[in-house]
Amino acid sequence: MIKKMLVVFSLFGIVCSFTSFVVYQKNQKPAKLRTIIIDPGHGGADHGTHGLISTEKDVTLDISLKLGRAIQQEFPDIKVVFTRTSDELPGGGTDFRPALLVRADIANKAKGDLFICIHCNSNGKPAGGYYAKRVIGHKKAIRYVRKRRRTVTVPIYESYWVTNTRIGTETYVWKADRSGFKGTAISQTDEGLENMEDSTGTLFDLNSPEAKMRAQLYEKKYFNNSALFATLVEEEFKKAGRQSYGVKQRDEGIRVLQATGMPSVLIETGFLTNKEEEEYLNSDKGQDEIVGNIIDALKAYKDQLEAPRSAGTANNSPSDYK
Repeated sequence: MIKKMLVVFSLFGIVCSFTSFVVYQKNQKPAKLRTIIIDPGHGGADHGTHGLISTEKDVTLDISLKLGRAIQQEFPDIKVVFTRTSDELPGGGTDFRPALLVRADIANKAKGDLFICIHCNSNGKPAGGYYAKRVIGHKKAIRYVRKRRRTVTVPIYESYWVTNTRIGTETYVWKADRSGFKGTAISQTDEGLENMEDSTGTLFDLNSPEAKMRAQLYEKKYFNNSALFATLVEEEFKKAGRQSYGVKQRDEGIRVLQATGMPSVLIETGFLTNKEEEEYLNSDKGQDEIVGNIIDALKAYKDQLEAPRSAGTANNSPSDYK
């Protein structure tokens, strides 16, 4: 019984000290969108998927560079940081695995407020189309089974051409049940966590229970903001007449989204394996429309993120500390 009482009082103390620093945190400011990280998928030896006329690494770089220029033009006060600006994996080399960590490291060191990863999609089938077989009937045939002659019925196949028709967009957020990785990235990079103070003005230890609770609140905040921006992006694609598969979480997670200590999304801009959509993704018209859709979503996201909040809301919402 005594042990249970001690546990209860300990938890009560943690909550009180945590809420204390929330109430007394100095210089509370509304959320701001100050730095955006743009991550063109793949690069260098990592070609990504490919279509009939292009590879993913080239298309994502073209769209990303145009997106960066559009952001700087539309939002002059926002800093844009690229994980790559040439046909080379971030950090060099030929292995995409360490490059994923470099991408996240660039974003975390820049203290980004939003991470936008640009990709192209594939349906796992050959670009343009492919030959498949189907059964069109059956016939009798002689087969030998254990040296004995048998008459059996076997299928008659026909080859036919299948056009690769899959088109559309989808935007991913990190897998919620793998959010522990996100919390680690947030703890290491978020200036709000680095500068936490309690009511006495003492900085919190980042390994303390109070700091860990704070990181969990930021995880929830960043997940919600990621889902919000992803939804706005897909809504803009739908308005433009694109096929949208909505906002998704991949079962195995997406490492670069989990390792970045900020709201983060991965935008699949279309299918390179579809002939017409590949041409669209490679055209100036198509790329400009995609960039315009993302910019419109970014405007709506920025407006919601930076909307004034009441004093009561400010004391209770973790989004007011970023």
